[in-house]
Amino acid sequence: MILTRQILRSRALAPLVLLLLALGLGLHPGPIRADTARSFTLHLPSGDRLQLSPNDLAALPLTEFVTSTVWTEGVDRYTGVLLRDLLHHHGIEAGRGTGRVLLTAIDGYSAVIEFAAITERAPMLAFLRNGAIMPLRRQGPFWLIFPYDDDAAFRTETIYALSVWQVETVSVIQP
Repeated sequence: MILTRQILRSRALAPLVLLLLALGLGLHPGPIRADTARSFTLHLPSGDRLQLSPNDLAALPLTEFVTSTVWTEGVDRYTGVLLRDLLHHHGIEAGRGTGRVLLTAIDGYSAVIEFAAITERAPMLAFLRNGAIMPLRRQGPFWLIFPYDDDAAFRTETIYALSVWQVETVSVIQP
């Protein structure tokens, strides 16, 4: 704010600074447009790369978790596709073998989940919270989530570290 006051004292720059302040430009980044991040890339072992949207996921069998999280307030209803079902739809049996899945978020955070940890119960790649598309600024549009309230086994630091939100890529790695 001190810098802004000093710039405003300069009569030549004052109209430009006031215009920028009025438009909200130059002082802080504007909101990220959620519509530019409405898909993620699925990297398959074959080398194929697929862009998947919420509509693509909605065509698969859907699952719901009603749970609280350590990152949100209260209990919410999350809807999405079990990671196991997403992989199965693309010809990958996660319950077998020594493969793993690398999930990478928009901010570069990543986590690896072993095939053995992908079950018919969890995790789920959620894209709806309480029936609405999750905005980018609220863990969306895709969040790998577990039914945290259902079992203490889902309330561990290991599971929390796997709970990647703002998922940008899902890469299947098989030896």
